[in-house]
Amino acid sequence: MANEAKAFLDAFSTDPNFFVSHPFLWKVSIDTDVSGAINAAISKANENWKAKVKPGDLTKSGTLLVARQVTIPQESSEFTPIGVENRGGFLPGYGLVQRTDFLSRSFSLNVLETGDDIEHGFFRPWLIALGIDGLTNFNLKSDITVMQYNNDGSKRKGYVFEKAFPTAVEGYNLNYGAEDFIEKSITFACKNYRQL
Repeated sequence: MANEAKAFLDAFSTDPNFFVSHPFLWKVSIDTDVSGAINAAISKANENWKAKVKPGDLTKSGTLLVARQVTIPQESSEFTPIGVENRGGFLPGYGLVQRTDFLSRSFSLNVLETGDDIEHGFFRPWLIALGIDGLTNFNLKSDITVMQYNNDGSKRKGYVFEKAFPTAVEGYNLNYGAEDFIEKSITFACKNYRQL
């Protein structure tokens, strides 16, 4: 009976024909090293902030950047009636006024904190640098790829957010408690995104 139970559980965990996926985490890759542009912008304002972590470091063992949750941008269009009034009972036509603009097309990542304090060592300085240089500094934008894997290591699903930059870093409470993981939420805007 024990061997039967083990075979049953092994099938769900390793056999690609049977396993039930447990995709709890998303691997996050920032495709451009924006740390130099961040530090150059911040130095202009004599701020004490600094990007202490490079995006390439966030994919190495021990400092892997993972998100527990990824919020995909909403898509919406605004329509308005077009035509003249009192058209003898005919219904007016409708026209598209605008599609969601790129700042409203935001996404957020709930990232798990690592020993390097990636929020203060990277994401918050990135946001401050944008406040100094603005969106005209194209070196402060990067494609961000989020990837989710199955139990057997194969790719399950993924998204690429093009020309992304942070717009908000959520505050959080530090307290003495039994919390296993510190999770931080960062909101980004992007020019567009696509599914992998």
